[in-house]
Amino acid sequence: MTATVPPVPAAVPRLSRNRDFQLLWIGQALSDFGSSMTYIVLPLVLLASGNSTTVAATVGTVSLAVGLVARLPAGYLSDRCDQRALMLGSDLVRLVAVGSLAVYVLLRPVPVALALVTVVVSVVALEVFRPAQSKVIRRIVPTEQLGAALSLNQARAYGADIAAPAAAGLLLALEPSVPLAVDALTFGVSALCVAVVVHAPRRGRGPDGAPSGRDAEAAGPQPVAERFLTRFTAGWRYLAGDRFMRWCVLYGAGLNLAFSALTFALILGVGSRPDGAVAVGTAMSAAAVAGLAGSLLTPYVQRHVSLKATLVAGPATGAALLAVAWTSGSTIAFVAGFCALCLLIPVISATFGTIMAVAVPEEIYGRVISASGLVAQIVQPCGPLAAGLLLARLSLPTTAAAFAMAFALLAAVPVALPKPPQTSTPAPARSPS
Repeated sequence: MTATVPPVPAAVPRLSRNRDFQLLWIGQALSDFGSSMTYIVLPLVLLASGNSTTVAATVGTVSLAVGLVARLPAGYLSDRCDQRALMLGSDLVRLVAVGSLAVYVLLRPVPVALALVTVVVSVVALEVFRPAQSKVIRRIVPTEQLGAALSLNQARAYGADIAAPAAAGLLLALEPSVPLAVDALTFGVSALCVAVVVHAPRRGRGPDGAPSGRDAEAAGPQPVAERFLTRFTAGWRYLAGDRFMRWCVLYGAGLNLAFSALTFALILGVGSRPDGAVAVGTAMSAAAVAGLAGSLLTPYVQRHVSLKATLVAGPATGAALLAVAWTSGSTIAFVAGFCALCLLIPVISATFGTIMAVAVPEEIYGRVISASGLVAQIVQPCGPLAAGLLLARLSLPTTAAAFAMAFALLAAVPVALPKPPQTSTPAPARSPS
């Protein structure tokens, strides 16, 4: 059993010739690049305004918390509302929020309240944008190419992480407001791409193509409307009723927690050593390159490697290299284990995403991916705390042993992998409407 979908038939145009996908990808690549710069610049701007490191860190924590809270309502909106309006509104709201912050930074020191408002507004808009974009991609990309499309979307995020730090440093040296202004500009470009790609619903049709108004009357009796709570929890109920999907999100939650803890163990454990900052910076750059490579390799892996082998390979490789770090005390082996996971986790993530995009019914897709993302990431913020507790009591090599055992356990979990759900029958690729 290969990981996802069959090879692309010769008659299907390649993604490189899919104008709608290319425009959407370019707009989001620029947006990711700008957002990555703001993620780096905003804490530095707060510190330059006389705030403490605790205040700057709190802004980051608020960003994570708000994202989790907004995820489920965002998924619901993507299934019930016009995706074009949601995406355009999200981009324009972020343009105004980040642009206003850039102007304020240019004129005076930034108050913490303004930074918090900007972060909250931007994160909520991002959470609304994501599931709406996922639904649009599912419509404009043929089923056989969904795996490649999702891997390219992951690759653009890793590419932004590679390019943004250097660009942020250069622009910050010119003027602290410049990287923020560039970020705001990228939202404007993204909005233009959405406006070109995503067309308004046809007259007489709702955002999901269902008849409305007089067309609904002509179509005859419609099903009785479900209660709000029933509609809102549709994604949860789908996950709870599908054994494979339930297994996937729980596996993903364990992997995210372990990887988050490993990341901070690297930062804290290696960074505390002489010349540790250089080692950590090099490791993070190498990890971003590995993540980009893993994303680009995903379509090949999905065609030639079984799903079970893919799920075993990632944590098993990390466990083996971390075991070497434990026995040898080698920092290089510790970093190698981290980078190996950065290479293989994008493959696992895109594989799960492709299966969901192919199998989950269109009408609840936004709610399902939002619910699964929340479950998979809800324990992830505990990773830094777990890393700190381990390093407070154990040496870095012994901590590597603990992580090796954790990833070895995760590698054993796919032995009980249930059968993937039957593929749904999404409509052929078309202009989103």
